[in-house]
Amino acid sequence: MSTHVRQRYIFKAVAAAVWVLLMPLTYAYSHTSIFIVAILIYLSPNMLPEMLLLIPSIRRTLEKPDFRPVKLIMWWSQPELYIGRGMHESAWSIYKYMMFWIVLLTSKLAFSYYVEIKPLMGPTKEIMSVPMPGYWLPEFFPHVKNNRGVVITLWSPVILVYFMDTQIWYAIVSTLVGGLYGAFRHIGEIQTLGMLRSRFQSLPGAFNACLIPNENTKEKGIKLAFSRKCHKIPNTNGKEAKQFSQMWNTIINSFREEDLISNRELELLLMPCWAYPDLDFIRWPIFLLASKIPIAVDIAKKRNGKHRELKNILAEDNCMSCAVRECYASIKKLLNTLVTGNSDLMLITTVFTIIDTHIEKDTLLTELNLSVLPDLHGHFVKLTEYVLQNKDKDKIQIVNVLLKILEMVTKDILKEEVSR
Repeated sequence: MSTHVRQRYIFKAVAAAVWVLLMPLTYAYSHTSIFIVAILIYLSPNMLPEMLLLIPSIRRTLEKPDFRPVKLIMWWSQPELYIGRGMHESAWSIYKYMMFWIVLLTSKLAFSYYVEIKPLMGPTKEIMSVPMPGYWLPEFFPHVKNNRGVVITLWSPVILVYFMDTQIWYAIVSTLVGGLYGAFRHIGEIQTLGMLRSRFQSLPGAFNACLIPNENTKEKGIKLAFSRKCHKIPNTNGKEAKQFSQMWNTIINSFREEDLISNRELELLLMPCWAYPDLDFIRWPIFLLASKIPIAVDIAKKRNGKHRELKNILAEDNCMSCAVRECYASIKKLLNTLVTGNSDLMLITTVFTIIDTHIEKDTLLTELNLSVLPDLHGHFVKLTEYVLQNKDKDKIQIVNVLLKILEMVTKDILKEEVSR
């Protein structure tokens, strides 16, 4: 214990002893006004700082004083704290906390008076007015002249309930307040994996709106508390997307460090952060894009040539659109990495140039034959499996799969465009 703290306790003990002597003297031998003044003087060192400390702005000012009287008052009312100094609740939070207890205690006192106390006042008066018979246990209670025992028996349960039902009222009011708070803040709405997939795209906007300070935000206090909105992030790899992905990946990595998830679950939940020049959108976690490619391939096969229907489906399902674009960029990167021959590289470059031209002209779905996409998808799955296994004995199979892919693309999908 430091010297200042020890001195503070000694002075408080001396002051308490002095007030123990002064209070009875002012009450017994002085005028009433002097006793009230003594009470005010006794309460002022503690009441004044406590009232001022309720306002966060004044509290921050008082905790860093240079004026000696203010230092003395603060030192007397509370010890110096260095940990957490200046980290106080806002005025709006204090107001909500006070209103919670005001509503709770008002409801409890009103209910106790009108339901428990007031109905017993009339019967109590009647019981007390009934005379006691002389033959009622005179040897045990010779001086009893009224029914005090009956009144005590009547009021004892009420008094016990009066002091114990505060916990019940606290549970009721806290449940109502928590339910309303959760409803307005949309807490607990995401309960299934499907809902998580549909709502996950709004998480970056909510993260940046609620946790990242905005320089253009001018609202403060109550207005800020009621004006929080979750804005959508633009479809770019901007600063906002990077901030959210870093936060999300930090949380997921902490789950893995605490052994709450496995390595496979870690890979499914992480958001890719490495640079990809061909992609100009947020790269979502794999669990959002899972099964989107087979569904897109099946839709493209069934609606081959129906350009408008396919575009509407991709526009409605943003995850499917992102999965298709990311899959195309990954295939381009994979083939350019695996193929080493100059002639083969020129052929692959020509194929991707033709496809990119159709994408720019928005004629990909009308000019190309997409009915063979399921077979092409199966070959790419085999190629990916061989690459992931990374075995020397699979080199021949990789070459065969690459040849089948090139033959299918050039002869079935692009038809005669490569030769042209």
